Amino acid sequence: MYLCKLFVWFIIYSFMGWIYESTFCTIKNRQWENRGFLHGPIVPIYGVGALLASVVFSLLPVDKLQQASTLTVFLICFFGSIVLEYFTSWALEKLFHAYWWDYSNVPLNIHGRVCLFASLGFGAAGILVVRVLFPFVSHLTSGISPFWMEFLALFFMLLFGMDMALTVSALTNFSKNVARIEREINEQIANAYDKLDSSVSDAIETVREKSNAFQENAAAKKEQAEEKVAALREQLTRERLEALFASSSYAQRHTMLGVQGFRKGKEKDSGIRQRMRTMIDEKRPKRKHG
Repeated sequence: MYLCKLFVWFIIYSFMGWIYESTFCTIKNRQWENRGFLHGPIVPIYGVGALLASVVFSLLPVDKLQQASTLTVFLICFFGSIVLEYFTSWALEKLFHAYWWDYSNVPLNIHGRVCLFASLGFGAAGILVVRVLFPFVSHLTSGISPFWMEFLALFFMLLFGMDMALTVSALTNFSKNVARIEREINEQIANAYDKLDSSVSDAIETVREKSNAFQENAAAKKEQAEEKVAALREQLTRERLEALFASSSYAQRHTMLGVQGFRKGKEKDSGIRQRMRTMIDEKRPKRKHG
């Protein structure tokens, strides 16, 4: 029963986080933004953070925590949000080579995963959760019988599990398809480049014996050949990615549109993932100005 209540609270907090995040981004970008990692109207990281704050300051049998000052609540939530946000960003990147938020252009950030201003906001939000939202949510669910609480928890767990499975499947398939496309394009480009490089190298060797002018001309031809190969790579990449996006299911397209960018190893937005990022941006509805 207790665990069921905690899970229901987690869903409620996640829904509140989705409302805040979607509203803020919609106003900022002047177009509707369905924010979050999953398809449903929840943002789990908000749910986890708010639930942890509720448990630490209201449910743990520790008098110093339950009677903590506003400053103490702020500081613990401030530093706790840094750990939670950084670890979540790191874990998502390691699992899917992607990220859903990026503070790289914000001052005082750490690897683009966390920044001072956002953490200050989460510290203030922690005060709101402990002083206002938790009493409200606790009162809201206090009248629910154990049977219906368990039913709600199981129902939400079913929806949450289906949404999570759908999202993870879409991201996993996308990652596999991108890796396959990379291999196929690299093989095609390698074959095309070998042919061009061989013919141009023969031309350079032939004219080397004649004059420097011919050598410069042959070198220029080689540079032009390399430019053609680069253009061919770009064309093949775009065609393959367009085909991948067009053949994707609604769930897969929704998941890809929610991704803010791709990382691979220590490189950010590199190679084919950068091209995918550009294509996804083009698929988004255009922002309205004025």
